[in-house]
Amino acid sequence: MSQPKPILYYDERSPPVRSCLMLIKLLDIDVELRFVNLFKGEQFQKDFLALNPQHSVPTLVHGDLVLTDSHAILIHLAEKFDEGGSLWPQEHAERMKVLNLLLFECSFFFRRDSDFMVSVSQLKLGVYIFGFYFSQSAIVRQGFAHVDVAHHERKLTEAYTIMERYLENSDFMAGPQVKKRAAHLIAIPCRCGGSIKSRISPLFPRFQLTLADLSIVTTLSTVNLMFPLSQFPRLRRWFTAMQQLDAYEANCSGLAKLRQTMESVGSFQFPSSNAVVTEKVE
Repeated sequence: MSQPKPILYYDERSPPVRSCLMLIKLLDIDVELRFVNLFKGEQFQKDFLALNPQHSVPTLVHGDLVLTDSHAILIHLAEKFDEGGSLWPQEHAERMKVLNLLLFECSFFFRRDSDFMVSVSQLKLGVYIFGFYFSQSAIVRQGFAHVDVAHHERKLTEAYTIMERYLENSDFMAGPQVKKRAAHLIAIPCRCGGSIKSRISPLFPRFQLTLADLSIVTTLSTVNLMFPLSQFPRLRRWFTAMQQLDAYEANCSGLAKLRQTMESVGSFQFPSSNAVVTEKVE
């Protein structure tokens, strides 16, 4: 019996949605996409609330399974469509490293990004974005009188600093991490010839893309609009590598649309918004 086609409810302006779209493109998964316009309140329609009382995207329906968190969706799709792959490692310790980074993105990095985006957007009351219903927001009740950009910059720079440290001995967020001592040992046999190098190098991998990278990069690309990565060389190098992935294309359109929406519907200009956005935001 064939598997039913997954259905993804999405608004690509949401960073968590974009992480799922990147994975779908990376694994070439046949998915039915159903657009939910957050800025028009379509997530509050009766049919969608019956499916997802959280009124949030992404929401995935796969047969009888309904998932309403991007991290759970990433894990589910990796287990179903990348069995035995490295995106969601098979070895327990490696898998837990990936899970740890997914939770970091969810509870720490994305939360700080959300707080900042809500504070600068100055959208009308009742609009829902990034997990917040604005009419319940203290920021809205205060009328967006003041935005402490320096405060948010400190919070998000701290997140950058943490990720810079994660990348100290690894080219990707969750590793597998190469200890400096072991990395130095590689240079010794490598001088002895290519055949030895080809046998030794796989024992010390530095490149392993995982779900953690997909989850983090969509949030980071959003934060980077306001707070560039110029002071974080490892993080900047990682971000550049992520942008070279074919799957990164799935992040670009939504990122551009989010910037356009925040600048046109809101009253905030991102300082690094140099690219011209030509796509129409519905």
